[in-house]
Amino acid sequence: MSRVSGWFLGARLGAQQVDLGVSDGFVTAIEEAGSAARPGAVLGSGGRITPHLAEPHVHLDATQIGARVLNVSGTLQEGIANWSAVRDELTAQDVTARARQTVSWYVSWGCTRIRTHVDTGSLVAVDALLRLRESLAHEGVTLQVAAFPQEGILRAPGRQQAWEEAARRGCDAVGAIPHFERTTAEGARSVALAFQLADRLDVQVDLHCDETDDPGSRHLEVACTEALARGWADRVIAGHCTAMHSYPDPIAARAIEQVVASGVQVVCNPLDNVVLQGRHDGYPRRRGLTRMDELLAAGATVGIGHDSVVDPWYRLGDANLVRAAAMLVHVGQLTGEAEMEAVLSLLWGSNHRCFGGAPTLAVGQPADLLWWPVGDAAEILRIAPRPAVYANGRRIGTPPPRGSGADAP
Repeated sequence: MSRVSGWFLGARLGAQQVDLGVSDGFVTAIEEAGSAARPGAVLGSGGRITPHLAEPHVHLDATQIGARVLNVSGTLQEGIANWSAVRDELTAQDVTARARQTVSWYVSWGCTRIRTHVDTGSLVAVDALLRLRESLAHEGVTLQVAAFPQEGILRAPGRQQAWEEAARRGCDAVGAIPHFERTTAEGARSVALAFQLADRLDVQVDLHCDETDDPGSRHLEVACTEALARGWADRVIAGHCTAMHSYPDPIAARAIEQVVASGVQVVCNPLDNVVLQGRHDGYPRRRGLTRMDELLAAGATVGIGHDSVVDPWYRLGDANLVRAAAMLVHVGQLTGEAEMEAVLSLLWGSNHRCFGGAPTLAVGQPADLLWWPVGDAAEILRIAPRPAVYANGRRIGTPPPRGSGADAP
């Protein structure tokens, strides 16, 4: 496939309107819009140009099997039970094929960096995704794998050993699920174990943290304390943190202060948590998302994950991160103009932190960019358009056909 050459005219780039020139796979010019004649092909007119998106939290081992094990109740608990029922039957071929399908969806929506959690209860899945990581690297997609003990580290014999073995096979991060352990003390111990293992292996920490409605679940504070003590301001993610939604305000304020001080990144997963949390509530029913408005206002590093794509927890996912951002905007009541811009820009901004930081677009750099047909954050969130995806100046990312899920005819 040949590299394209031409111009994006009058496109928004950051806060500016620019004409951006591309030639032979590289950005050759970024100039004030309309300041000179632009000979050559017009690749896009108006709209918006951004870097590629990044996904900090998804489960590719379980993707595309939501129709195989129907979650009749739609609850987190049944999702875990359904997944556990099929986990031992996984084959490397099946895991790879399903993961590749979902990765292709991500790429078609402009996301080329993906961190997947993998249940360490299945070394078959661990090995399959580690091999896929190497394969995708040759295709321009960065995949990171986090060792995730879905059913806890300390709840039953053998789980800690399986978790450690999975991490030693070459995972990019180690995780824990402290709120799922038998006691609060064991939850805190599991967080400490995750940091210790990450230290030994020189990898990052990525926790499923306080994904519960219980206001007494405060393992985020344990993670922040560990990160502060080690000076790990850029290598720790706490995913979900939904218990913070239910914290008393003084407790939440203290937790947010610790998040900011420690540099721990909080990744919200709006699509899953808005349907999985608050299941035991009558009315009024809790929204269940972590306090993203207060975290943003405090200057915390945050991110947005899709979490589930047609899996036992959430069958409705399509790997479009803009939909996750739109859900956050609605449920988090972040519909002010500046708030919508801040939320949307997380997808090409701090979502990249675990991959080494957000990419930039500059003259002389490879033309790895997205062109959106609309430039306004509210419009992108409103219609969730598919951007034109360019990598090294080549147009990539074929949209999947309709009905392309695992349960399609």
